[in-house]
Amino acid sequence: MNLKANLLIVSAFLLFFISGCDGSIFDSNKDVQIRIQNSSEFTLENIRVSFPDEEVSYGTLDPARSSDYRKVSKAYRYAYIESEIDGEKAVLQPIDYVGEDFLEEGKYTYRLYVTGESSQGEPIRYYLGLELKKD
Repeated sequence: MNLKANLLIVSAFLLFFISGCDGSIFDSNKDVQIRIQNSSEFTLENIRVSFPDEEVSYGTLDPARSSDYRKVSKAYRYAYIESEIDGEKAVLQPIDYVGEDFLEEGKYTYRLYVTGESSQGEPIRYYLGLELKKD
């Protein structure tokens, strides 16, 4: 075969390969964006979310407020989340992520709610709950 024929075959192969791709290897804008919404009656202070590859600080959120979206490299439908309420730590502690898939590209809201319990003479212990919403 001559050089022109070889170039034609290689070009056809590359065109076929590229047209069969979903574009993800060429698209650097694919990302997951997560924001926090405070669906409780408490002010959540020093909110920190641990994603698989990074920890992100969301600051303080008053009741019924949402943070800005933050781009993260990977996220599940839930995460380890830590905050403070009236100086007391409030935590959402996942057991594991077995069987979970990463969220697909898009914008999501972690809606946080708070439950609390107290024993006689003990300070209230706060617990965070989470509901995922795809925006």
